Amino acid sequence: MTILNAPTQHGGIVVPLDMFRVSHLASVISEVLVGKARNVIDAQMVVTRHPSAQIVLITINGSVIGDDPAQFWRENADLAIALSQVLRTQCFLYYATTAPAEDRREGFVVAQRGQALAADDASADTQPAGGEGHWPVTKLCEQLRISMSDLASGFEGGPTVSLSVMEPSIDDQEALKTLAEPPPGEGGAQAQAQAAPEADAPAAKDAGPPKPKKPTMEEDLKRRANARAAEAEAMQERAAQVQDALVMTVDTLGVVVCPKAELGEPDILGPFIVSNIEGDLPAGVPSEHTSALQGKRSDIAVRVDFFSEVFSGNATLTKPEFAAQSTTQKLGGLDVKVMEVLAPRLGYGTLVSQGKAPHVFVSRKPTLDLPGDLIADLLKNPGA
Repeated sequence: MTILNAPTQHGGIVVPLDMFRVSHLASVISEVLVGKARNVIDAQMVVTRHPSAQIVLITINGSVIGDDPAQFWRENADLAIALSQVLRTQCFLYYATTAPAEDRREGFVVAQRGQALAADDASADTQPAGGEGHWPVTKLCEQLRISMSDLASGFEGGPTVSLSVMEPSIDDQEALKTLAEPPPGEGGAQAQAQAAPEADAPAAKDAGPPKPKKPTMEEDLKRRANARAAEAEAMQERAAQVQDALVMTVDTLGVVVCPKAELGEPDILGPFIVSNIEGDLPAGVPSEHTSALQGKRSDIAVRVDFFSEVFSGNATLTKPEFAAQSTTQKLGGLDVKVMEVLAPRLGYGTLVSQGKAPHVFVSRKPTLDLPGDLIADLLKNPGA
């Protein structure tokens, strides 16, 4: 369906329809925005389900959005990370400016359990001349089997609820019932058509297959405990694999290790980042260095494929921003650009790049000595 006069600047958060508390989501948004000294007195959170799909779009109305909704969501991408801490499923924060063509920009952040899993951003000036182009939100729409006009219209025609961000008071059970209503003329009519014969033929209903037994609370708790135990075991196996294949270097500040992991695995990388070593070294670092490294640092250096895997301010880093804000250094015999960035759930550090992938993230700020030879090796040998 094409929406006439659809907005050319829009954004929001897309999540699967699930058993969430709408008032809780609004409270999280309020906490984040108030913490940034944003005025949310007239802000309304609007939750709308797609007319024909089991996904919902969370948007915000009010003066806090300003004149450019796409810019608001781009600058407040941390809302996805905050909401993902109270949602059971992944959430997709997106922003899109579709016109005029020279200002086109699309991007998204995928978050789950309080961490950014992936991010992408593209603008008109980053597209290849004469090429098909790479537009992240358009691609995301294809994967979700919806259209860009669906997003622009706010899932027009689907059931919706709204509430104040400042004072999120709503009957959460009724709100979920509203969002779960079947589309008019489809699920509702079909349900009525199925109900009529059943009312006239109770015997046939009785002869039908029994409904699945609803699990007891004890069974559900046991299932959840087993799932957590399996997840913990898998994490331990993954950590052991990384620890067995560590490349490292020792310098005047401490030790820098190169775990074969990605920034999207903070639970694996986090234990290697220690600002002041006291006692045992991080697992995988040879114990022979224990005495020499007391009181010093332990850091990581890992490859990064996309600028958008790290943050600058409250938004994912883009190539133009890196080009404008980075400074030039010589590391390991290479002329590189460096910039202070934030890696989700790992903290601040330095992104080092030659302008193309791979880049390298080091958990030391640019003001500290960086392991030049180690970084140069990571940049020159992407397949290692």
